[in-house]
Amino acid sequence: MSAPESQPPWEFLIVCGIASVHKTLTTAIHSAPGESHYTPDTTTAMAFIARHKLDGIFIDTKVDGALNLVGTIRRGNSNRFAAVFACASEEQDVSRLLNAGVNFVVHKPLDPHELATVLKNAVPMMLLERQRYHRHKLAFPVIVKTRDSEQRAVTANISRGGMAIRGSETLDPGSAIQFVLELPRTGPVRGRGEVAWATPEGLMGIRFYLMGEEVKTTLWPWIEQRAQGTS
Repeated sequence: MSAPESQPPWEFLIVCGIASVHKTLTTAIHSAPGESHYTPDTTTAMAFIARHKLDGIFIDTKVDGALNLVGTIRRGNSNRFAAVFACASEEQDVSRLLNAGVNFVVHKPLDPHELATVLKNAVPMMLLERQRYHRHKLAFPVIVKTRDSEQRAVTANISRGGMAIRGSETLDPGSAIQFVLELPRTGPVRGRGEVAWATPEGLMGIRFYLMGEEVKTTLWPWIEQRAQGTS
């Protein structure tokens, strides 16, 4: 289940209070290959998750507040689409875990072969999230419109999930916007989004939530080519 050669190893957080569970998960992750971090409870886990971008999070369901932690992850920002693995006992209701936002369930006592299979099955999901989150430092013109205003700006970076732009006027976080990306040698790419953050210096983060079909045929191929220096 190796990450593509051009990308760093997978990065995981383990949340559990049992030494044997921690050891088995660490061994499986390092064999992936991946890197593991550890917290013994949900309080320290939430603080860690708020500061780091992760590919996957393993949570022992015996930890106090385990399902609440899953909900916090799903309502969060950078890790809301991370792969969440629940380490559960055989008698636990798997459907309840999945409904709470868990993607994969492994049963205790943990089986290294089962863990290897589950990690392999998680690769497409984790790779898609990396592609969505990765920011390309590219600058091109963008028109940003609200109900009451319109301004021209320039992108600072862009990912599949959003972009940072620099303009003459910042908008309040939560503001709904329409945008038109003006790409050289291609047609304009239109979409809708929301202001996620803004700085006094005129930099804004835009979260995409609706884009046209031309994104698949125009924007992402164009970005990948520019990032690789092939256009």
